[in-house]
Amino acid sequence: MALILSAPLCQLDIPYGYWLARYPVTVAQFAVFVEASGYSLRDRDSLQGLTNHPVVSVTWREALAFCDWLTGQWRQQDLLPEDWRVTLPGEAEWEKAARGGLEISQQSLIRSINDIEPWQPSPARQANPLPQRRYPWGDKLDPQRVNFDKTGIGATSALGCFPDGASPYGCQDMSGNVWEWTRSLWGEKGDVPDFKYPYEPADGREDLEASDSVLRALRGGAFYSSELSVRCAFRRGFGPDYWFNSSGFRVVVSPFFS
Repeated sequence: MALILSAPLCQLDIPYGYWLARYPVTVAQFAVFVEASGYSLRDRDSLQGLTNHPVVSVTWREALAFCDWLTGQWRQQDLLPEDWRVTLPGEAEWEKAARGGLEISQQSLIRSINDIEPWQPSPARQANPLPQRRYPWGDKLDPQRVNFDKTGIGATSALGCFPDGASPYGCQDMSGNVWEWTRSLWGEKGDVPDFKYPYEPADGREDLEASDSVLRALRGGAFYSSELSVRCAFRRGFGPDYWFNSSGFRVVVSPFFS
């Protein structure tokens, strides 16, 4: 299975390098996982979408199962070191990839999993001109850069349809199209998060074994979302076994272990 990855470099709050998928996981990629693993889905309609569109109607647990399966596959193929894994991005990893962090690289770091070496690259960097940007491309909302309510599509779009909406690291569809599960916890109440910002990585919000009563955080907004919801900073939470017609995900490859 081929995934195209981008590499946000480390900064003070994320003391390691990692590779984030350039696109959300597609229907075709998710179908390979289901067929190869025999995984039993809560809603098999997730496999009925167009193959080059992001998979939807996926629960947090199903997304994490895909990540665990892909970790095993890539290790068997000697594509992944033993101390690295495929998982869901934490909220800080996701937001840094969307906004660029305090510094961004001076060259493209978009690679296939087959071409990643070394695992934690250190290319020349420069100051990010918009570290607090509202959207991955800048501060001005543009329907030509994102699939959201005012774009008028009213459904998911094929990956790569909005190349001008890419983040500073080249990650696409981080704003709109589908909501993306993260591995981070939200809290037990949907309207008020227990795990707030500023981000505290040691406060337990990355506990993959948390109770089902704790909601998980999603990012990015979806094809029906408003201007508010497709901002880089917008968050929402749902239970790990909940799914809906715009719940998708992308993966991160990192040295993270819970």
